[in-house]
Amino acid sequence: MKITKFVHSCLLIETDSKNILIDPGRYSWDSHLLSPTHLPDLSHIVITHEHGDHYHEPALRTLSQRFPHAQIVTNNDLAKKIVDLKLPNPISSGSEDNISVFEAPHAPLPLKTPAPLNIGVHIGDKLTHSGDALDFPKAREILALPLTGPFAGMTQSLEKVVKLKPKILLPVHDWHWHQQARESMYDMAKKLLAKHKIEFIELENASPVNL
Repeated sequence: MKITKFVHSCLLIETDSKNILIDPGRYSWDSHLLSPTHLPDLSHIVITHEHGDHYHEPALRTLSQRFPHAQIVTNNDLAKKIVDLKLPNPISSGSEDNISVFEAPHAPLPLKTPAPLNIGVHIGDKLTHSGDALDFPKAREILALPLTGPFAGMTQSLEKVVKLKPKILLPVHDWHWHQQARESMYDMAKKLLAKHKIEFIELENASPVNL
């Protein structure tokens, strides 16, 4: 499995049978690192929820033009809105071979701000991406999880990681941190999780790793 991060929560997952792009939101699109012409032939585009840092309509329209046969996988609420875009892509809210969709409530937002419907996905028996959720029961051996944001902090997120006990943590949802702050916080997380025998791998934007 080859994994490439394109800023914030956007991951490209390349397996022997599928190429899956998860959460190509506005931060990823505006970075200009996520170039459709440089992506492999996508089989799926997964959008966990409709917040702009995960779902960006201009990005989806451009990706659709490049990959009209890629299946869009998202939650029921957002699926209805994407249908109205009249894209050529098939749209699904359910699981299929090697992509298991699970309900995962978006983490609570400040001052009781309403949260959108959120899904997580398991990619085969290898990787879990939970969108903006911290409340779900199981994870595969590789877990992509937010460590910061308007809904979470390091303490809450790392406690969840230790409870789930993946072999590897891929931190996502980190656009909010300045680079120096990111390096400092990730160094702390790496040392803390090592005590629990969990490997912490910080992904460099647009640089793939094989796991």
